[in-house]
Amino acid sequence: MIGREVSRQKVVAAASIAAAAIVLAIFVAATLPDRGDTTVATNNSSAAGQQQDDDNNNSTEQIRNIIYNVKFECGTISGDEGPLRPGHYDTDIGIFNKQDFAVKVQWSATANDSRNTNSILRTLQPQSVTGIVCKDLRQILGNNQSFVEGYVIINVPVEQGLLGSLSGGSTVLGRSSDDINILEVQAFYTANALAELPHPVLVDKITFAITNDTSGKIPADMIGKTLDITVPSEMNEISDPEAKVRNVLAEKYALSEQELVGLQIEVRDIGIGVGTMIDDHAISLSKITPQASG
Repeated sequence: MIGREVSRQKVVAAASIAAAAIVLAIFVAATLPDRGDTTVATNNSSAAGQQQDDDNNNSTEQIRNIIYNVKFECGTISGDEGPLRPGHYDTDIGIFNKQDFAVKVQWSATANDSRNTNSILRTLQPQSVTGIVCKDLRQILGNNQSFVEGYVIINVPVEQGLLGSLSGGSTVLGRSSDDINILEVQAFYTANALAELPHPVLVDKITFAITNDTSGKIPADMIGKTLDITVPSEMNEISDPEAKVRNVLAEKYALSEQELVGLQIEVRDIGIGVGTMIDDHAISLSKITPQASG
């Protein structure tokens, strides 16, 4: 009896141990991550990263050229034909190589409604400056019209390592304008409404009186009163002061030739003075932002 009882206890103990082992195995399986899912997730992440790299490669290109487009206006507009108000226009384009190495530059010009010219090649030494003015533009365009406008295209071909020498970054499209601004390009514009620069001029101050006016166009309170007028004068000029007064009055009061015959003028004094032409001009400065092209 005792032997049977011992054997039964051993069987129960073994069954309990087996059951505990099964429970432990289920618990471990439930708490640990599934190795198959982890592997799949890792593979998906790798594939997504590869796809992102491919998209980045497709959306970027190597920079081949850095281009500065500069507007120019040269010449004279004398009437109301436009495109600007009457005046004299000039453009001065400055190009400064601010780098510590030489830079190759190509520039061409395109006037309105015409084709682009052949490019002019130039190498700018470190910290050197060159310029393009209206005389250069007319020469390359072969344009002798009184007024011409268009664009100057300044191109810097990007050689291997050029942009990398500036910031050490990859030479791809999408970099900021500061990163690709190899040169300092500025355009200086001037416009003047005068045919020549302001300068001192001689003037005559004529004191006179109107003694008679048969036209009735000149106000009655001006008749017999001492008046004066200032008119331009020239060195060594022989002129008739009374004729100058008559011409001014004829224009102001729309007097005909016949009405001028009945106008009597008495010149009482003449003085000489120096005047200055009005300086009617405008200036502006524009800093050109570069563009990258592949």
